[in-house]
Amino acid sequence: MQQQSTDMTDRLEFQPTVDAWACILENLCISKIQIAMVITGGGTGAISHCLRRSGASLNFVEAVVPYSRLATQEYLGMEPIEGYASHQTAKALAKAAHRRAVSLSDTPHQAFGIALTATLPTEAANSDTKLAQNCCIHAASQSTDIGRGWSLCFKGQASQRDVSESIAEQLFLIALQDALHQIGVTIELDPVLPLNAAGFTIKMTSSSDS
Repeated sequence: MQQQSTDMTDRLEFQPTVDAWACILENLCISKIQIAMVITGGGTGAISHCLRRSGASLNFVEAVVPYSRLATQEYLGMEPIEGYASHQTAKALAKAAHRRAVSLSDTPHQAFGIALTATLPTEAANSDTKLAQNCCIHAASQSTDIGRGWSLCFKGQASQRDVSESIAEQLFLIALQDALHQIGVTIELDPVLPLNAAGFTIKMTSSSDS
C-alpha cells in the first residue's frame, strides 16, 4: 500500500473502535506478552486505554511520555536524524522501548517495544483554527526478531484535534494487535478497517532486523 494524504479538512470523520480495544486487551491479558510503550505527545490516550484495566501491569512494564525534544533525545540517547515525528524516529523509539521491555520482563522472548510519534493539528496564537495543517502519525513495534511500522498522513484543523488524537490511538492499537499476531493470536476485529472506512490509507513497513 502507498501512503496518501487524505484531504478531509471540511469534516474529519473517524469513529474509535471500542470493541476492538476491548477484544485486543482481553486477548493480551491472557498472553505472556510484556510491553514497554513510548509516546511522544499525540495519542497519549492509548496509555489510558491500556492501563485502566485490572492486571494491566502483567502486560505493560512501562509507559513513557518524552514530551519535549530534549526528553526524546535522552530516551533515544541521540538526536533524531529524520525529525521528531517521523517513521525512522518511531522505529528508533520502538527499539529503545524493546530494550527496556527485555530488561524489565519476566518473559524477554515475548517482550515488545511499541512507539507512537505524531504531528497533530495545533491551535497557535493568532492563527486561523480553520486553516488546514499537515498531520502525520507514525507507530512502530519491535520484538526480538521483527520490527514493523505504520504511518498515515492527512490534513486537519485545530478544531479537529480530538478526532486526530483518536486516529493516533487507533494506530497504536494496530501495533498491539500485531504483537498478538506475532505470537499466533488471531483477532477478528481488524483495527485497520475503521481507518480505511474513514478514507485513510496506511503505509506499513516490516523488517527482520532487531
